[in-house]
Amino acid sequence: MPHVGAPLPAHLLAWTAADGELVPAWLSDRDRPWLRELLAEAQALAGKPLGALATHWARSEPDPRAGRRWRIAVHVLLAWLRGAAARPAAATLRQALFAAAAELDPEAAWAQVAAARGMAVATLQEQLFADLPEQRPVPALRVDGSWLLLAANQALARGMLLPARSATLALRGASRAVLRTAWLHGQGLQVVRSHAEGALVTWQAPVQAGRCGARAPGRGLLALLPVLPWAQHFELRARVGLRGAAGTVVLATGDPLPPGPEPRTFDSALEAQFEAAFRAAAPAWQVVREPQPVLTSSGLAFPDFALRPPGGEPWWFEIAGLRAACALPQKLALLELPRCLLALPQAAVPAALAGHPRLVPFGRRVDPDAVRQAIAAASADRRAGPG
Repeated sequence: MPHVGAPLPAHLLAWTAADGELVPAWLSDRDRPWLRELLAEAQALAGKPLGALATHWARSEPDPRAGRRWRIAVHVLLAWLRGAAARPAAATLRQALFAAAAELDPEAAWAQVAAARGMAVATLQEQLFADLPEQRPVPALRVDGSWLLLAANQALARGMLLPARSATLALRGASRAVLRTAWLHGQGLQVVRSHAEGALVTWQAPVQAGRCGARAPGRGLLALLPVLPWAQHFELRARVGLRGAAGTVVLATGDPLPPGPEPRTFDSALEAQFEAAFRAAAPAWQVVREPQPVLTSSGLAFPDFALRPPGGEPWWFEIAGLRAACALPQKLALLELPRCLLALPQAAVPAALAGHPRLVPFGRRVDPDAVRQAIAAASADRRAGPG
């Protein structure tokens, strides 16, 4: 799916109020006939200035089959066309013309530049400002009705969440990608409960003094939208105020929302190299990539692997690349868990933790034998018990 654009502007948001809920006016299969005609109109003006197409639609009456959904689709399609439109090199034409005009009279300057470019003067005049946004040519369409339907719904959902002040999110099954996104991007998000089957997340809009924060309190929720469809079941309930209407926006499994890109298998080449090396060195061990999150005193944590020796219990293992030094305290909190190992760059190991039995220093790569030795030593210590 092409890149998801900006949230729909407030004046274009459309919903139906029912029992305290603000139900988005989703586009669906019933809209495909007029969406096809809308795309055909854009295709018919390919090569013409984008401003001409925008003016045409601004003066047109909405399709009676679409109602308020028509302007939503028009807005999203125009945004895509503007992003995909070619940007002619008109700036070089202007520079050449200004340079010629400094030495020649205007008519001679036009003629000289046009001749140098192998074009007529009239063509040069048409192209002189062709790089301005509304003068760029309408591009040939590379999207269809299915894409436009989903893109419009995504923009609608983003627009309706933007003014949210609080929300709850219930997840069940395959929830790790959503929880990790919430942890990475969701200021104000807090995991209330996490277990093997799912999780419950709450969100509160942060208090911000800046103008942007006041205009868009729900921006912290928007990062979740592309990953929600990857969960087996989700229900997001957000309290919003929209153009004087207050209520709850509910997004749930089955809503016509597009999934974002498939979550990455690895966060870094370091993790990929370790898994390949560990599997080769210990083929009898079970290696689980991205197991369920765990809770520490610093909040939710996401170990990279669960490593289970033959006939034994799993050990959580986290490789901390530490792209940001401020992440170190959260990583060190993993050592609170008795069955968790942490790999740190040698230079980042705190002096107080040098020699910690469950801390594995590494250089360019993480040594799988060092990890197995640390697990064996920690297992022996656990069997020996205190004293």
